Amino acid sequence: MPTIIDLDIKNIPLTEFMKALGQEHPVAADGNLRIYNAPYDSEHAATMVINTETNLWRDTKSGAYGGIYDLAHEITGSCSMSELNRYIASEMSAIRKVDIRHEPDAPKPQRKFRM
Repeated sequence: MPTIIDLDIKNIPLTEFMKALGQEHPVAADGNLRIYNAPYDSEHAATMVINTETNLWRDTKSGAYGGIYDLAHEITGSCSMSELNRYIASEMSAIRKVDIRHEPDAPKPQRKFRM
């Protein structure tokens, strides 16, 4: 079943996504940089830095970086875009109204035999 998600995932601010993950406020802030405890790290160390101007993140310890999909990949380990979309949408539904629905597959046309 195809999943329809009513959410513009590419334009979600990473700071808002961090709120959805349970980190309401950053550990520290410096200008347009916000430092958070890394949700993908077993120690949850304060090594994740979000640049609010570019909406990109970087880990000062591991060197990992990117946008929201890269962050979701670090957390889940999944490379499937549909799984990452579902994960991000389900997390964002904690703080925002997100419409996630499953559409039934369209019936396949019957093959016609030629005589």
